[in-house]
Amino acid sequence: VLNLVADALTDYNAGVRAAACICLKSVTRSIKNLSAGYFMNETIVIPLVQLFLDPSTSVQVAALGATSNIVVDFTTHRSIFVQCGGMKQLVQLAKSMESSVRSNALWALKNFVFQADNRLKEGVFSELTASLLSSLIRDPEPSVQEQALALVRNLVDGCINLIEFVFAEDGLILGAIGRQLQCASKAEIGIQGMYALCNVASGNEFHREAVMQLLFTQMGDKNQSFVVKFLQSNDSQLRTATVWTIVNLTCPSSPGAPCRLEKLRNAGIVSQIKNMVNDPCVDVKLRVRTVLGQSMAFGDN
Repeated sequence: VLNLVADALTDYNAGVRAAACICLKSVTRSIKNLSAGYFMNETIVIPLVQLFLDPSTSVQVAALGATSNIVVDFTTHRSIFVQCGGMKQLVQLAKSMESSVRSNALWALKNFVFQADNRLKEGVFSELTASLLSSLIRDPEPSVQEQALALVRNLVDGCINLIEFVFAEDGLILGAIGRQLQCASKAEIGIQGMYALCNVASGNEFHREAVMQLLFTQMGDKNQSFVVKFLQSNDSQLRTATVWTIVNLTCPSSPGAPCRLEKLRNAGIVSQIKNMVNDPCVDVKLRVRTVLGQSMAFGDN
């Protein structure tokens, strides 16, 4: 069957090529744990990567969709995709004039760097550059913004050195995240942006202070941080991501935690978290209690 799919990926008919990609996407979604062994071979990867340059936008999008499912699971096979030129092609497609192509290329890159080693992440970031990533975060299309933020979230997750990505070129990426969160048009953008900040806040004191500065310099005319708005959101994932960020900013082992906690308290963020102690979402409730426990460690009743 895989041989038939591989042949269909190079068929002269665009509809057949797109259908082959859709078939791959469907199968890999169903058996994700097996996708690496079955699909990460040159028979599939080479024609799939070649479709990134297909003249048909629908074929490109279908190929990117299949790739997104495949790359997230092939931890030990990523070199095949890189050697076939797949990673560089995804970066080029992230610059496409078609928003659907841009968002799907970013989706694939996001999955490609998920739990990847530092060297691979450094290679992807080197290809993307801070200026391109920051411009994609500010893209006119919300779907592109969301995937760009999700990519940053995955890039800075892990080794503390990876967090430095958002500070490249005078903090272009970090600044773009802050501006986008201030005017987020949908919850999904807020979720990915807050998780990106959450990962940055898991670093050292410099990283945590940078996040704090971003939270407070992006406050609106009404002197209310977007953090309060996110904590009051109907979306439980957005509330979870926001509270988790506060957890990292107020970790008791961090020397600057008491000062940051005081700033959060003065901004009304801590009082809002106190009101969430019985949040209907278990994830939110657990992290709210963590924040309150850390607050009590610094003398807050």
